[in-house]
Amino acid sequence: MTEFRRVGLSTGVTLNVAFAGPEDGPAVILLHGFPESHRTWREVAPRLEDRFRLIMPDQRGFAGSDQPQDVEDYKTDTLIGDIFALADTLGLESFALVGHDWGGAIAWPAALRGDPRLKRLAIVNAPHPVIFQKSVIEDADQRAASQYINAFRTPGFEKVIETMGFETFFEKTFARHADTSKMLESEKQQYLADWSQPGAMHAMLNWYRAGKMIVPPPGITVPLPDWVLKAFPKVELPTLVVWGMNDTALLPIQLQGLEELVDDLHIVRLPGVGHFAPWEAPDDVATALRDFLA
Repeated sequence: MTEFRRVGLSTGVTLNVAFAGPEDGPAVILLHGFPESHRTWREVAPRLEDRFRLIMPDQRGFAGSDQPQDVEDYKTDTLIGDIFALADTLGLESFALVGHDWGGAIAWPAALRGDPRLKRLAIVNAPHPVIFQKSVIEDADQRAASQYINAFRTPGFEKVIETMGFETFFEKTFARHADTSKMLESEKQQYLADWSQPGAMHAMLNWYRAGKMIVPPPGITVPLPDWVLKAFPKVELPTLVVWGMNDTALLPIQLQGLEELVDDLHIVRLPGVGHFAPWEAPDDVATALRDFLA
């Protein structure tokens, strides 16, 4: 049974957090991405809660959590800080971290922090920052697929979304990238309600606006940024990457070269599955997680 609690953090925000599983089970923090909430894990959690203590926050800016309106409140270091502040507040002595989409984008650098409590890392359709930045510059297909990022960064784009209507945004966000027949109507309505909160869409888009990834327009030649060219620290934690191979936003090129950036890497490819793998293919995702986290 899932329980909910509002948890105040030392980073200055209060998060709405869903909990499932035995309190004395191995702790697993699961991070959702855009434009979702803890509901990303609605089909995965029941398949894992017999063994693990699942901790599923609405990240800052989303759903039932605080929604700061300043772009500065969504810098990467701040978002990573929320993860460890949550672990502090809950008194976790050790935990695994699972991230999808933006949740994974934050989990990757969190794994480089060297916090001894973090034991394992699992990523679902979320690119490593080095590979993503290189591919957006060097690969025409990935660059084209990533142009939505520039749109989301545009000041006032939340007004564009409000004008088109949240139903249309739902179709553009989910229906083009996933089999929405696998989503109950009640789930859809909850997403629409979350997005409709005053200031919510602005806060959610701030994740993109605060990001430092360079996404050039198609056909423009730009150099790789210095941080990509320099030696990048390796992830030393045991790491699982689960990838829906039909992801049209984050192409399979994101798996190329990962072994050079992760010491202990396990990859599970899901043919025929799109970007929203946690609820498109929950059996496959849960099985991969269970085996790895165990």
